[in-house]
Amino acid sequence: MSITFRLSTKMNRRIFATILGIAFCATYLAGTTAMVGGLHDTTSSLAASFDQGPVLVYTDGDFANSRVGGDLLPENDTSFIAFCFANVTLTDFNSRTLGNVYAVSVYDPDDVLGLNMTDESLDTGVWVGTQLADIMVSKSISATTNSRYMLNRGGNMTIVQVSALYSEGSIMPDDWLLISRESMDALRPELEGDYSFLMILDSPIPLKEQPFYVKDTSLTPTSGVVGFFERGIYQVEQGLWGIILMSGLMTAILVYCIISIETEYSAPTIRILRGVGASREYVIRVFMFKALFITAIGGILGTAMGFCAASAISSMSSLANVMTFITPVANLRSVLLPFLISVISGAVGGFWPAMKASRMFVARRNDA
Repeated sequence: MSITFRLSTKMNRRIFATILGIAFCATYLAGTTAMVGGLHDTTSSLAASFDQGPVLVYTDGDFANSRVGGDLLPENDTSFIAFCFANVTLTDFNSRTLGNVYAVSVYDPDDVLGLNMTDESLDTGVWVGTQLADIMVSKSISATTNSRYMLNRGGNMTIVQVSALYSEGSIMPDDWLLISRESMDALRPELEGDYSFLMILDSPIPLKEQPFYVKDTSLTPTSGVVGFFERGIYQVEQGLWGIILMSGLMTAILVYCIISIETEYSAPTIRILRGVGASREYVIRVFMFKALFITAIGGILGTAMGFCAASAISSMSSLANVMTFITPVANLRSVLLPFLISVISGAVGGFWPAMKASRMFVARRNDA
């Protein structure tokens, strides 16, 4: 029994390297599953908060020219977000410019977006979308925290300083520049307290009976957009099967290689076991146990590393002032899936070399 145990659990550098390889496969799978789970939860929460379907309220298809009266905002029992929109030219202090930048101020009285933009009299900072940041970098314009720019619109100008970046995980387009209402008033003084458009999230009153519904007002439901986003997340979840297949295949190949090598290195020990009457099935069980032992350790280690990596990415985004709404989720699925895939792949990868080993040594004993 001691020989069998040593044969099944003996560790060496080859096995240790294989365990690390399996762990990296499980890390990728666990981290991806946790992030997709977090994205799914965020999307579900967003869709739930928009259960009646958000509706855009505007007077002109070009939001830069649209205008909704500030004195016509919905009643207190209506949940809404108000936006001011301006198409501006951005210039840094090295005279590098970028045109057609969408500057937007947000009034979110119920803090639906979670940006604390509930009071327009307070400066909540300047937020740059990551896509806009990439465009700026391509124009050699710095897009880091504390960068300062001049915004110009038709002769009206204001200076802003970046507070943070927000990522594509946000529900807002990631090519916007979110600014304060004070900066917006400097760019569009003609608004005089009005807004470019509203997003109605929930209203017990028919929208056409609301005070903002006047001549030339357009109402456009956006529930289809949310539904499309949800369907996109489900497609991402279905795409996980591709990641599962690749991770499982790589794990199976790693286990196949290491068990094949171990059968050759353990040939003298196997001969001893066969010489004292060990059956072919016994040899198969020994190497299958070894394969499962390796993959179980790699799966546990990789699952833990995956959650650590996903959490680290989320934390680093916060430290880098990149806003994200995605929080890794640790649930039964994201914990068990990487481990089970590792173990199943290990069983598949280890079975053939174990069978081959039992047949090889039977042939040698019979020849003797």
